[in-house]
Amino acid sequence: MATSTIDALLGALSVEIEAFAICEIGEENGLVLPPIDAIEVHHVLEGTLHLTIDGHETVEAGPGSMLLVPPARVQHLAASRETATNKTVTETCTPIREGMLILDATGGKEATLRIACGAVVPDRNGSFGPLQSLTRPVAENLSDYPVVAAAYVALLEEVSDPKEGTTALTSALMKACLVVLLRRHLETSRIAGSAPALFHDTRLSRAIAAILDRPAAAHSVTSLAKEAGMSRSAFAREFKSELDLTPMEFVARVRLNLAHRLLRSTGIRVEGIATTVGFNSRSHFSRLFREHYGTDPSSFRRINKENP
Repeated sequence: MATSTIDALLGALSVEIEAFAICEIGEENGLVLPPIDAIEVHHVLEGTLHLTIDGHETVEAGPGSMLLVPPARVQHLAASRETATNKTVTETCTPIREGMLILDATGGKEATLRIACGAVVPDRNGSFGPLQSLTRPVAENLSDYPVVAAAYVALLEEVSDPKEGTTALTSALMKACLVVLLRRHLETSRIAGSAPALFHDTRLSRAIAAILDRPAAAHSVTSLAKEAGMSRSAFAREFKSELDLTPMEFVARVRLNLAHRLLRSTGIRVEGIATTVGFNSRSHFSRLFREHYGTDPSSFRRINKENP
């Protein structure tokens, strides 16, 4: 998949990050996070993270690194490979302003590792979108990206002195870094000749790129399977398995997301927007828009004008 499609892919499926905790860990202690039904995001702010997943898979990540951890995994976070004491969330958790939590596993000593933690929030239909099929952790050092370096400074400032808006700002910063993380991951996977953790079958990425590049084209399962170089049945099966959406459901999502932006930012008539994004009839477009966003296109535009 071309790196430029990652932004569109995330936007099309409404993937967001909700920041929820700052982990502070000392040299002698480790922090054990129980399995949860969410994709967790770790942004290493200070120190070097030694992350062990399910007791056997260890990932090492330095300052400026970002990691994605698949759902339902037991995680052990530490500042070194050897820890004398392991703390649980219950033992270390303290609520702070803006709904954030501090997980203090320093044992009363100086923190040598500080991590901003978040969770990927599924869309209205319960899908994690492009991260739906994540089966192994993703870890990349992003310290050489200017946008990540700037986010890194802002994150440090926010977590050092939480105030009104800290959760919203931290979430937005982590979302921006997530885009960079996925770009870097696809780049390193391509150089290494390995499949990205987001896809078991990289052939699907060609079909996804075709949809994102040409959302209004006359896509069909057959044409998209040809883009992927797969049989129609195998393509449909693998696509559904990977993204938790059928190919044509994904096409509709991309078109609806584009229509959503056009309704907010232009004065194009609803009929014109429906045609522009690839729907053959306004009624079909309006029905799908209402199912996805909870209101019809005209009402959405009117409400958006009244409450900009």
